[in-house]
Amino acid sequence: MRLVTRADFDGLVCGALITTMEEIDSYLFVEPKFIQDRMVEIRKGDIIANLPYHPKCTLWFDHHITNAPAWLSYIGASTPETRNSKPETRYPTVVPGKGGFRLAPSAARIVYEYYTAANLRDSQFAIAKWEGRLKILTSDRMRFLLEETDKIDAGRLTPEEVLHPAGYILISMTLDGKRTEDEPYWLRLIDLLRDRALEEALKEPEVKRRCQEILEAQEELKKILLGCTKQKGNVIFSDLRGVRKIPDGNRFLLYTLFPTGNISLKVADDVQRPDTAAISVGYNIFNTTSKVNVGALMERYGGGGHKVVGSCRVPKEQAEKAIEEIMEEIQE
Repeated sequence: MRLVTRADFDGLVCGALITTMEEIDSYLFVEPKFIQDRMVEIRKGDIIANLPYHPKCTLWFDHHITNAPAWLSYIGASTPETRNSKPETRYPTVVPGKGGFRLAPSAARIVYEYYTAANLRDSQFAIAKWEGRLKILTSDRMRFLLEETDKIDAGRLTPEEVLHPAGYILISMTLDGKRTEDEPYWLRLIDLLRDRALEEALKEPEVKRRCQEILEAQEELKKILLGCTKQKGNVIFSDLRGVRKIPDGNRFLLYTLFPTGNISLKVADDVQRPDTAAISVGYNIFNTTSKVNVGALMERYGGGGHKVVGSCRVPKEQAEKAIEEIMEEIQE
């Protein structure tokens, strides 16, 4: 059985939870756009987590608003739903043998709810297959990890936590998710998140090294952001195209530098696809007054996401037009 997920913190925590319950023998780490464009071969038996749906998968777990219609179709729901609705109000959020979906703070939360659902947990199949594993999944250690994942993925952090990251928040900042040479680190983190307490994970030499690099590079990242960012009304606009080396790290740091903006628009070179621009839009986590449905907006450009954050990839020759249109949509 293969796990297909993203190499961000939520995706790796999904991996930690799923490998607690399932026998996973291989992994595939991909970005959502590659699933959307059918550039990845998905096969029967694959478990997809924190990524768009693919009809060949065996189990699917997700929480992005733009993927709600896929869940309704997947479970055979006949009543249409609008993009902004909550499918869980009428339809099951977990289905044995299919997976789970709802608009939760993290995809990991959906995975947890699936394996702890009463109709699955109490079945004879589950008792035979997962005896003992549920004790690990529902332990205080794993529940703490899940709570932190919810907080990180939903951007529910305080200014202090952003300016002085520690614990799982700091570990999450060591994940770029795009460099395939980092795959051994991603796999090691899945093991650590599943099997070790936070204190032990932080002592792992590679984790410790990467965390220290994040802390040391924070001032450099701040200088780059200040040099490439302008506030246009309520919009914090960062143009990072052409910046050759952007330090990994604190994706929320921008909001401490421009606290009066309520939404950000960032454009950068796509490191995974030549001649492509990566565009992301997100609410300021400390000023969430924007009313834009970001996921729906990004979907117009072939991307997707949540109501408050999303991204898309466009050819470089179309980037300026897309940026202008998106700016117009998010300015107040």
